[in-house]
Amino acid sequence: MGFSKMRQRIGYGSADLASNLIWPMITAYLTPYYTDALLLDAVAVGFITFASKIIDAITDVLMGIIVDKSDFKSGKCRPYFIIGAVPLALFGVLTFTLPSLVSNNKMLMIALAFVTFNLVSTCYTVVNTPLSAILPSLSSDQKERNILVTFRMVMAAVGSFCVTVFAPILINLFGGKTDKFAHAWTAGIFGIGAVIMLFVAFANTREVVKPIHEEKVKLKDGLKAVNGQYILFVITMFIYLIGFAVKQAGVVYYYERYIVSAGGLDSVALVSIQAVTTSLSMVVGQLTIPFFCKILGKKKSSILMNVIALVGNVIFLFCGANLPLLLIGTFVVWFPLGYLMGMRFALLADVVEYCELKSGIRAAGILSSLDSFLAKLAFGLNVVLITGLMAVGGYDPNLQAQTGTAKAFIQVGFVGVPILCIIATIILLMFFKFDKELPKMKEERAAQLNAGE
Repeated sequence: MGFSKMRQRIGYGSADLASNLIWPMITAYLTPYYTDALLLDAVAVGFITFASKIIDAITDVLMGIIVDKSDFKSGKCRPYFIIGAVPLALFGVLTFTLPSLVSNNKMLMIALAFVTFNLVSTCYTVVNTPLSAILPSLSSDQKERNILVTFRMVMAAVGSFCVTVFAPILINLFGGKTDKFAHAWTAGIFGIGAVIMLFVAFANTREVVKPIHEEKVKLKDGLKAVNGQYILFVITMFIYLIGFAVKQAGVVYYYERYIVSAGGLDSVALVSIQAVTTSLSMVVGQLTIPFFCKILGKKKSSILMNVIALVGNVIFLFCGANLPLLLIGTFVVWFPLGYLMGMRFALLADVVEYCELKSGIRAAGILSSLDSFLAKLAFGLNVVLITGLMAVGGYDPNLQAQTGTAKAFIQVGFVGVPILCIIATIILLMFFKFDKELPKMKEERAAQLNAGE
């Protein structure tokens, strides 16, 4: 049986499905595990999560270097799906286990929480840096890359959806959120699924596009591949991700303390409805990637989606507690954000290839690792930004009814910051030129190869 495009699309998507059976458990349930099960205070939790970004900066770049230096028979990237599978699942479980074993010793508990959190984060990097770096090697056809990214993002959404729906059920089944081991059992079940999906990813992908030069890339040589267009790309994506992440971090505060109730529903119901609407909207947006790319191209479609997201955020400025408008605003915001989350990886593959054709050096691992680190940094700063704004506004967590000033600053975080980031993203996208230059550069390279040069 031949190796079909569909087989590779499913294989590529399976890797991100696996990651999203593990990472959402960390992002959504690790803080409640620390505070409710281990009874750690907010200062300790803040130290564990924010200080870890320093280690992320090292491990992300280091993993990029390792990928570029790799020379396995089965490829530079895909072997790490197997190498990282079991450690990712194992440390996903241990992150929710080891601190519980020393709960009578607070300092040791914090130390183990810090270590295990960084180990699972590193294992995530071992899998996801190659996952981003592999795309230019899977296909040289930009349309096929768009389809591959669509499969990746949709299957990632399936993984996140499984955690969102089934994790609370499983945690309650194993003893509830205050039980010290309920989260570990739940993480174990998702970890088994993640290992299986990573093996599926390895078996169903092939790195068929070879680099211009086959030698292993050193860090100093890899940095030579960096050019102005790549720097512009990472700055643009960082600003976009900041707006995305701050909005995500402010959802609960917005509905619980700003809206409070709407359409006869309390804030708990509103948050649940918003979560479902957000997930469905993002999946719809991701499914439209090949369609809009074919009609408008990546740059113009990205600008269009940012404009739509801008309109959605403006709706939130005026909708108040009107439930239909809240749902419409949610869809209009998260539909384009879903599209742009996928487009980020498609554009990353293009700019990596652009850097290779410009410099003659394929440094996909190093270039992808910087993008990965900035994404993690954005999702580390989001909590700092939203809580900092609320502190300036005089937010009091002990009061259900916040002051007008506090509510205004919640609105600034949930709507104002995303609007500013979207406007900046639109402006920066207009300076992208690698999308126009890349096809011509690929034609010239193909002509050289045909001429035997």
